[in-house]
Amino acid sequence: MPLTSRPVLHACWVALMATTPCAAHATDDDIEFWFNPTIAVALDEDTSVKLETAQRLRRESEGRPDTYFFRLWAKQKVSSGLTLAGAVERRINDGRRDEVRTMQQATGRYSVARMRLRLEQRFAENSGGRMGLRVRARIGADIPLDGRKTWFFSPDIESFVTLRNSNPGGDIGKSEMRTQIAVAHKVSENLKLKAGYLMQYDLEQREVETVGHAPILGLHSTF
Repeated sequence: MPLTSRPVLHACWVALMATTPCAAHATDDDIEFWFNPTIAVALDEDTSVKLETAQRLRRESEGRPDTYFFRLWAKQKVSSGLTLAGAVERRINDGRRDEVRTMQQATGRYSVARMRLRLEQRFAENSGGRMGLRVRARIGADIPLDGRKTWFFSPDIESFVTLRNSNPGGDIGKSEMRTQIAVAHKVSENLKLKAGYLMQYDLEQREVETVGHAPILGLHSTF
C-alpha cells in the first residue's frame, strides 16, 4: 500500500472501532429519501472544484426536519493514492437551526478500497458563535461488476465522533454510524449515476435511539 494511504486507513479504522455500538438500546426507525447531485470542474490534472448538493426528505410528523445543503469543494491530488480537500457548506434544516460548516479531508485509495477522514467545524444558529468540532471516518470499496468497469458495487461504513458540541453541555464522543450499499454506473467519462440504501444509526446517549433508512439517488457530472 502506498505510504500516503496508510495514515488515512489507520485513522479511519481507529475512529470506526471507537463508534461501534457496545450496548443494545430501544430504537425508533424512520424512512427518509436522499438525493445527492454534484458537479465537478477540473482545473488541471490534479486540481478540481466541486459543487455538492443534497436534499434529505424526512417525516416532519416524527420531529425530523428536511435538510438541504450546498457545499463547495477545492481538491488537490497529492499522489496516485491520496487527495486532500477543503470545503465550505451552507446547511438548511427546515424548522430547526441552520448551520455553516467548514471541513478538511484526506481521501486514500488502494486497489478497490477507499478511505476518507474528515474534520468538520460546525457553526449553528443561536449558538453564540460557539464552534462544534466533529471527526468523520469512512471505509469503503468500488468493486467492478463487469469487464469494462462501468458497473460497480460500492459498500461503505462511516463513523462520527463529536469532539466539541456546538451546544454548551451537549453530548460529545461517538454520535452516529452510517452503513451504505449502492450500485454505481459510469454512463460516460463525464456522468456517473448511483442508487443505493443507507442506514443511519444515532449513537447519542438517549433511551430511544433513531435509526434512519434512506434510499439514495446520486448524480455526479464532471466538466
